[in-house]
Amino acid sequence: MENNDLKRIKQAALSFLLLVLGMLWAPVAVILDVTVLKHGMPEHGVTEISQELMLLASTLLIYVMAFRLPEQRGFLILVAGLLLSMWLRELDYLFDMIRHGFWKYPVALVVLLSLGLAAICRRTVVPAMAEATRSYPFAYILAGLAIVLFFSRIFGTGSLWSAILDSGAGMNAPALVKNSVQEGLELLGYVLVLYGSVLFARLHWQADKQGSASYD
Repeated sequence: MENNDLKRIKQAALSFLLLVLGMLWAPVAVILDVTVLKHGMPEHGVTEISQELMLLASTLLIYVMAFRLPEQRGFLILVAGLLLSMWLRELDYLFDMIRHGFWKYPVALVVLLSLGLAAICRRTVVPAMAEATRSYPFAYILAGLAIVLFFSRIFGTGSLWSAILDSGAGMNAPALVKNSVQEGLELLGYVLVLYGSVLFARLHWQADKQGSASYD
């Protein structure tokens, strides 16, 4: 039993290390774009290309799972369809060469196909979705989507940074930007820590209730 516990701890530590290394790539990519290549933050930069490659890899992985896991196929098709739509949206600068806003058409096609395929496999949507809610890896996916779809959009709006810089008139602008980014990201981290703590406590409280019920 102890060997199994130690093995699980080592696997968790390795997973955490890989997560840290993956997250550290974000500031490294930005530094490469801004200070090494010195081309700002273009659509073809290291940061943007990294985003597209990671999103594409996630999409393909979920599609492979949908192919190999028929009991979860309907739900996984919906998840993969969402990721594929996001990937196509990231490539809007390529679609704009055809026509401005052209990305909406392939995204609409993906959405319709995903809904149609999920409808065919509708018996594997709700049960698989319920199982995913009990899976800690899926919590990472939800956290990532929340950051990409909501936090990054709000935290990166021009009006927010205009307000920050306007309110800091007379202060050192680089220091103010640095502090705003650092403290804002720290707050995001603590939100995730609290979220995980609540889920962890809830999981154990439910287990305790089930254990108590079994003795009644």
